Amino acid sequence: MGLIQLWMTMAVMSLTTVFTPSSAGPDHSPISFCRDLYKSMRREDRYAVRDIIQALHAVESYQGHLRLGRPLPRLLANMSTPSSADLEAWKVANSTKLQQLLDGTGALKRQGGSPSAAVSLAAACFSNRLHPDAFAGRPLVSVLLNYFKRAHMVSVMAAGLRNTTAYSGIPCELVVNVDNPHEADAWAAEVQSGLVVPVFSANLHESRGYNRAARAARGSYLVIWQDDQKMPIKTNWVPDMVRLYETYPQLGVLGMNTYRLCKHMEPTNLFMPLDLEADPKTGVQWNFIHAADFAPLGIRATTYRALGGLDEGSSRPGDCGIWGDWELCARAWADGWHVGFMYVPGRLGDGQPGGTHTGATAEKCWGRQQFVTMHVYNKRHDIQVFQNEVCDRIWLLNMLHFKVNGECPYGQPDKTRCFNCTALTPERAAAAAAEMEALGAALSHARASGAWGSTGEGWGAGPGLGGAFGVHGAGHEHSQAAAAAAANGASGAIEMNPRFVRVGGRRLQR
Repeated sequence: MGLIQLWMTMAVMSLTTVFTPSSAGPDHSPISFCRDLYKSMRREDRYAVRDIIQALHAVESYQGHLRLGRPLPRLLANMSTPSSADLEAWKVANSTKLQQLLDGTGALKRQGGSPSAAVSLAAACFSNRLHPDAFAGRPLVSVLLNYFKRAHMVSVMAAGLRNTTAYSGIPCELVVNVDNPHEADAWAAEVQSGLVVPVFSANLHESRGYNRAARAARGSYLVIWQDDQKMPIKTNWVPDMVRLYETYPQLGVLGMNTYRLCKHMEPTNLFMPLDLEADPKTGVQWNFIHAADFAPLGIRATTYRALGGLDEGSSRPGDCGIWGDWELCARAWADGWHVGFMYVPGRLGDGQPGGTHTGATAEKCWGRQQFVTMHVYNKRHDIQVFQNEVCDRIWLLNMLHFKVNGECPYGQPDKTRCFNCTALTPERAAAAAAEMEALGAALSHARASGAWGSTGEGWGAGPGLGGAFGVHGAGHEHSQAAAAAAANGASGAIEMNPRFVRVGGRRLQR
């Protein structure tokens, strides 16, 4: 061995000695009590204790705001602003649960049986990672806007968000990548309301602009918006979107413009919702889809981070983001997230030609850039087996979750040229429900063990486990209900006789 190779070997060995797992890392601490406490707990319990302590911090913060006379926003789309009694009840419940978990680890005995000492020390150890979503006054929804030379829309967009926030009662913010710095003053004038957050760039355009805005956003849910669209007035699109995300943990992307139910089996985009009854869990009319168009397009902040945002590698600064929406949806399905569609009434354009639809700019976007990104998409994602499998699962999810209200959305030559809406037989419904139940249980375990993005350090992790092919939530009751409803022909579910569908790893025949 030469001197250079020997030196390199010794250097690597010294690095592995210095950076040992016992001295650093996610659940290791130089503080002896913290280290002993971590070692005495299962991984699931460590995450649970951290979540509880962070919840207690948040409750105490909210109680302090109320004592100071500061109004609190609604925490979730399906609940009212918490009262003092609500907050105290949450505090007691979390404190009791924390005491039980610590007692199970023997931490109380090691501290001489003093509950208060054990709780105080545990709080010190598990306050190392904050959950920013619990901060008081934090927006729940961040609307992302890439703005370029549409001066007449500056005040319109800012007013639209103010009206949306006031009507829905849900805290929102508008994060704007101002891509034309010559109009910075107009956006700076809107900052005083506290709802507008401008980021100034110089013609980065869509992919880079939205990614930059997403990094500045603080909401749990992001909505990609375009600068030629007006926000709808007095509609429930924000509460409905948030309700869907809170009800269905695997829902990652929610299109609200045009979409494809099964991209390669349709001649063109679909504009209206499918003829399905409203979701019985949320009362919202929506359905699963293959791909959604900009904009608006909702996405969880965790999903956006997990997927790496929009692909900047297939365009240059200043190029439009054409095909970036479909490419994002393809990655979402592949990473285990579901993609859905919700119709938003009352959304209007500004009456002016879009910046990418006029003159040389139109040719640059719809000609050259579309040629590039279309071929990138086709090379990465337009693989027949992949597309068929995703469409199979979308069809199955739609038919298990929703009841057909009129015309079957499938088997239409001018729309979606595959599948049908014949009711499942009891045997086939049970087979599908069993698969969903198994995947739902796996997802539930992953979330409980912190492997999914339910904890601070889990941010950036997708649901995994082939999660896109499971039922939402932890699904035992849902799976049984779906099987029973399908067997009775009440769910509008399908005979498993489409072109592609496999359940339980085998193709089902009529």
